[in-house]
Amino acid sequence: MAEVQPIAEPEIRPLRHAITARSIALGTLCVTFMAWGGHYTRHIGHTTKMAQDHLPWGVMVPFFIIAVILNKVIQAIRPGAMLTRAELLVIFAMALIGSALPSYFMAHMIANIGAPYYFPSSENGWATELHPYLVDWAVVTDVMATKWFYEGLPRGASIPWGAWFIPLTWRLSLVGAVACFCYCMVAIFRKQWVENERLSFPLMKLPMNMADEEPRGFFTAGFMNQPVFWIGFAFAIFPIMWNMIGYFTPLFPAIPRDFGLIQLGRDFPPIETRFYPLIIGASYFVELEVSGSIIIYFLFLTFQLGMFRRFGFETGPLRADTSDFENWQGLGALFVLIPWGLWTARGHLRDVARKAFIKDPTIDDTREMLSYRSAVFGLILSALFICAWCVASGMTVYVAFVFVGLVIVVWLGISKISIETGLISSRIIHAQFATYHIVGLTNMNAQSIVALALTYTWHRDLKTVLMAPMANATKLFDDVREDRGRMILAVAIAVAVVVGGSAYYAIASGYQTGAFNYGSIYAGSVQAVFDRGVGYIRDPFAMKRHLALWGLIGTAVTVANMVLRYIYPAFPLHPIGLVSATSYPANRTIFSIFFAWFAKAAILRIGGISLYRKASPFFFGMMLGYFVGVGISFVIDLIWFPDDGHSLALY
Repeated sequence: MAEVQPIAEPEIRPLRHAITARSIALGTLCVTFMAWGGHYTRHIGHTTKMAQDHLPWGVMVPFFIIAVILNKVIQAIRPGAMLTRAELLVIFAMALIGSALPSYFMAHMIANIGAPYYFPSSENGWATELHPYLVDWAVVTDVMATKWFYEGLPRGASIPWGAWFIPLTWRLSLVGAVACFCYCMVAIFRKQWVENERLSFPLMKLPMNMADEEPRGFFTAGFMNQPVFWIGFAFAIFPIMWNMIGYFTPLFPAIPRDFGLIQLGRDFPPIETRFYPLIIGASYFVELEVSGSIIIYFLFLTFQLGMFRRFGFETGPLRADTSDFENWQGLGALFVLIPWGLWTARGHLRDVARKAFIKDPTIDDTREMLSYRSAVFGLILSALFICAWCVASGMTVYVAFVFVGLVIVVWLGISKISIETGLISSRIIHAQFATYHIVGLTNMNAQSIVALALTYTWHRDLKTVLMAPMANATKLFDDVREDRGRMILAVAIAVAVVVGGSAYYAIASGYQTGAFNYGSIYAGSVQAVFDRGVGYIRDPFAMKRHLALWGLIGTAVTVANMVLRYIYPAFPLHPIGLVSATSYPANRTIFSIFFAWFAKAAILRIGGISLYRKASPFFFGMMLGYFVGVGISFVIDLIWFPDDGHSLALY
């Protein structure tokens, strides 16, 4: 009789968290680099800005080094210790969220704190029209401290941190509330965007594929083992490397990326034909109806602008940035899209409310970024803090609620544009500007006008709205939602390190070299904010009717689009196309969006979804080729051109 062998006990392995200490450490290293580089590249090195859009090179280049190079080294030395997909996505998400803050957000904040008592003159009237309404706790009132900040410390003097402590404390408390509000908002909408609407998140396609481990081939990222990837990579990086020769030999012929302007006629804005590999790569992963709608609505706006100007209407400047005409049409479109989005999500929002207020046990929120109860109450409390801050700074309650309401509409709009259209950046109308005109300056007191000027910090340059990267991160966090406590910790560390590091570096370097040398943000831009406030106090106006007309056109067109899609489900235009086309820099990237749309349509027509997937590595290669090229250019500037770099920015 055969001897019965004992059954081996299964090996019990310790549970490994999806979010590990090393992933948080590497993510912290990335955001520390961002805190330094965001300020350096924008204000000191004058090279390609590290953090100025929704997928900046300051995020992608460190992630490329970690996911492709470092992980390959680890694989060669100790394969079992490779960074997992979840760890890589946590690192990327921390860097992405942190990227919204250093270059513009914090720069505008520091300038807004330091400028009011440095720039007053008899000509601008700040001392008589502005200072009486400024709250002392929001700005540096020590004139000598601001003088040294803008002109540099005298020999033997030390940085007067005491003059900055109170305004920085109150301003940073507001940053914390903004971060909390944005995180709670995207936590509430994660399920709606990711699972119910199944939005495509085009900007996240590249990092998510870089995090996927490929057991075959040399590179851990599988698409990099495809020859077609390297064709796309070379296509993007070759012009950059070629043009770098001109850094050292200025007369060396450069490969252009701008093929001139298409001029449709007098009074019509020109159409730019810029060729951007990054935009083409990202736009390839956008739904055809969405990218096609952006193109059609862009042409529609171009036609409108030309015709209205022919009839003598004042539309504002023609696309140096965006015109008043485009801004107000975009806002009118948002006034339809955001309420419609909330109505579409009503079932999900009902579940959120039931879980938050009556703790309905049938609704499972255990795998969400926050419990619905925490998200709802966090959203309410942070919104109330933001409103209270605005009121304390001088706004009336009515103006504060109108302004914050418009801010929420704009933030949600930009976030939806980012995760659905893949636009690398989207700057639409400022909520302050809309508040001035909707409320009417004749209905606002001077304190409210000055208090609104103080908000041109956390709601200033809309290319880097914090909610947009957080919204994109909801897709990345799918693999790690069981570790939501550590997820919150990772996000908090990212925000704290970037905000604290950027504030310290911006102030310290200002006292070292003189912040006036840093260009427009610390000089012309911040002066324009307060000059505008003084001008509004001196000469208030009521709502301008033609602006209301522009907004109503945007509203009407968007409503018509929705009705047509409801009646004819095959109607090809998507309602998000209009507001996306009005945002800057869509006017500069439209040619590249068209190129991607045409290429994708042709590929799908010729070979279907199979050929689309086979071609995807080519477009990943175009994106990575651009990022790696910019990284190499940055290193060259850092070594040979430390104060006079070369910008490869998209706009």
